[in-house]
Amino acid sequence: MYELIQGFQIAMMILMGIFSITMIIVVALQEGSNANLGAITGAAESFFGKNKAKSLESKFKRWTMIIAICILVSSIAFFVLSILKEQIPT
Repeated sequence: MYELIQGFQIAMMILMGIFSITMIIVVALQEGSNANLGAITGAAESFFGKNKAKSLESKFKRWTMIIAICILVSSIAFFVLSILKEQIPT
């Protein structure tokens, strides 16, 4: 049982690493909040350009939330597994 929990812990660490790298990539692909300031200076985009940017931006935000929830769940699972590992005699 000890080895099984240790295997799950290793799997959780690998998943957290993958989720973290994916989160970095998704956040890096997002545009900054200063990107929408073009309308103030008169550099407004066309209607289709605005909608395309908003839909892509909303997809990035959605993926950011999904990945953040995955990181949270895997961290909690790792913590629970570490508590279970301590309670099992070796």
